[in-house]
Amino acid sequence: MRTEYENMVREFLPALRASAARKMQREYNLNQVKIASLLGTTQAAVSKYLSRSYSPGVKKIEKTLDDAEVSEFIKAMMAKKGYEAQRTVCKMCARNLSFKCGLMIK
Repeated sequence: MRTEYENMVREFLPALRASAARKMQREYNLNQVKIASLLGTTQAAVSKYLSRSYSPGVKKIEKTLDDAEVSEFIKAMMAKKGYEAQRTVCKMCARNLSFKCGLMIK
């Protein structure tokens, strides 16, 4: 049985990163290396996100993400405002995974 934190790391974060990666490429014309740097992941992971080569669970969560919140997350990441980005992630995660964790920023 997976814990809530494992679900967040295995499904929610990849869904958010995939959605953000496509939006960053489309709207900001960023390359995979720059996207990977901003998202704190590898270029290979960004390539998978852009080609939608990931699990059905990630795809399911990705469909539920609010586009405006993804944009808010991207803007915070690009401005290097980690706390604001984390607040957005916590808000989205709590709603999408229907739980409240100890990491949640109020």
